Amino acid sequence: MIICDSHTHSSFSFDAEVPMEDMVKGAVKKNINVITFTDHCDVIGIYDEKKFESVLEEEIPKSVAESKRLKEVYSDKIKVLTGVELGEPTHSPEKTKVALGLGDYDFILASTHEVRDREDFYFLEYNENNIDTLLTEYFNEQLEVVKWNGFDSLAHFDYPARYIAERTDIKLDYSKYNDVIDEILSTLIKNNKALEINTSTITKPLSRPMPDKNILKRYKELGGYLITLGSDAHTVEALSQDFDKAFKILKELGFTSYYYYEKHNPIKVDLLWHIIWIYVVNHLILSKIKRKFMNLDFLTLKDKR
Repeated sequence: MIICDSHTHSSFSFDAEVPMEDMVKGAVKKNINVITFTDHCDVIGIYDEKKFESVLEEEIPKSVAESKRLKEVYSDKIKVLTGVELGEPTHSPEKTKVALGLGDYDFILASTHEVRDREDFYFLEYNENNIDTLLTEYFNEQLEVVKWNGFDSLAHFDYPARYIAERTDIKLDYSKYNDVIDEILSTLIKNNKALEINTSTITKPLSRPMPDKNILKRYKELGGYLITLGSDAHTVEALSQDFDKAFKILKELGFTSYYYYEKHNPIKVDLLWHIIWIYVVNHLILSKIKRKFMNLDFLTLKDKR
């Protein structure tokens, strides 16, 4: 069973505290085969100008150097790859160019945490009157990012949904955005770019990955097959979290593989053994439960006698 987590963070990200080596050690203990570090580099985003300069001059270069060092140190236990999560890359082409030149990356993960003239979706308030405007702006910027085309995989496709689910009871209906969503997916496919399944929200109020099953189904219908899996882990405990559920979704939709990236080349991981493993584990769990209840029935019967 090959587990490849292509979206993880270390203490070189502003919102994580775990040293990169501790993340690697945790990944080894969890039998993860490939871990790609994608520390944050939001081109404008949450950083003020001074902080962004610090990210460029310190955090990202250190993240790159440390991942390269750990790749050598742990080469007999796990494959450690160097990536970056590049946020809002079209907001400043000049800064994006600088960020992309900071290291010899294996993997570029593109993301949109905020749209122009607004804060990160984490900081926004949501209600029936503003959600349509926010989602329209968001998907339009996602389209802008995929047309930019300077990345390997598109992260957390519908990122605002995470916070809408956490703070409201509003049920999202994406049907009015079908045209722009189709254009985003078609552009990914045309440019041979991957779509991430982000599992970080499966155990949160959203109760599903980003994107949802319908968008993944549409991606496949349009001819998409390049899928990366990312836990978006900021802690050891979150590494590869709920990947079993992602594998199940992929199986249900007819995907036979997923990918990780090395030197920007997609490396195929066959899903057959993952599907067999899930079946075996589920079968063993069900058998154990069945035996437990059979034993209870037998003990009850003995008591009655």
